[in-house]
Amino acid sequence: MPAPAAKAATALQERISKLKKPLKEGFEKFKKTPWTIPAAIGLTAGLFYLLLVFLLGTCLVTLLPPFFLLGILWFFNVKTTKKLLIAGLIGVALMMAVEIVFFVHMYQTIEPVKAYSDDLVLTNGTVDPMRGDASTIFNYTLQINHLNSYSTIGNVTVRIYGLSGDRNETMGLFSNTSTTAIYYYRTTISDPINLYMFWADVNGTWYSASDHQGTADTLVIGPIYADAFAIAKPLLNYGVILFLQFYFMFGLVVGMIWWTRRSRKYREQQLQKWEKSRKEKEAAGPPKEEAKVPSLARAMGKTDEDTFVCSECGADVPADATECPKCGEKFE
Repeated sequence: MPAPAAKAATALQERISKLKKPLKEGFEKFKKTPWTIPAAIGLTAGLFYLLLVFLLGTCLVTLLPPFFLLGILWFFNVKTTKKLLIAGLIGVALMMAVEIVFFVHMYQTIEPVKAYSDDLVLTNGTVDPMRGDASTIFNYTLQINHLNSYSTIGNVTVRIYGLSGDRNETMGLFSNTSTTAIYYYRTTISDPINLYMFWADVNGTWYSASDHQGTADTLVIGPIYADAFAIAKPLLNYGVILFLQFYFMFGLVVGMIWWTRRSRKYREQQLQKWEKSRKEKEAAGPPKEEAKVPSLARAMGKTDEDTFVCSECGADVPADATECPKCGEKFE
């Protein structure tokens, strides 16, 4: 590396190292303020929005957000069970709102797409207009490219998928030439969000026309209601499902953390009790010998009376005595 570049890199590293300490100290002070929970929730909502933008359609959108929220709250020093559950409730509700706003904007700005089949026998499948309301007449059209005037075409169908269900509608012939035929179907739509695709039997072979913009064939989006509230209203049901799913996962992990803490606390209390008991026994000294040892006189056969030796002074004591007649030691 040239000398000027090396000096510049060294100077940059020095500046970064100087900034680390005040930034760390500032963050530690911030973690003691009441703004930690709002900041953590806001950051999680931002990350969730990025997941929707870049990873929509993957399982990561439904798996990562609860763990993002918990990890960020933990990083911001929000660790008590009660605070975690309350913050999680608010955070998951905010993510539900972010999801609804995201999809409303997506549906309002999505561009029309033409449906076609892989071999282009079916092309230019569209709905017009793309946006409207319950009173709008939507016109579905499909172009069929047949090989010659002797080709047979049958069962030209548009399948419309709404939030309340789906339906198959037979399309009528609009125009026909020796090479192409155009079919149409006109109807009103009661659902604010819809998908569609086409089917046709051409010369005894079934063809389907769908969206080929992505990596796999998918249904074409449309028509969509123009009113944002009309779109948001049915999405609220899906948002509630997302809310319950996210909060269940979040609460499950928080519950595991609480159980782990409780088990560890119980073990620590047991260890403290055992340690206290051990220290009390050590302080009391070695236990006194309580065994009643037979006296020497009785052992040598010089007396028939049952006697034993006092453990304190060694005197002969009658077997039924409760204390030593010589030193006063108590016996059990």
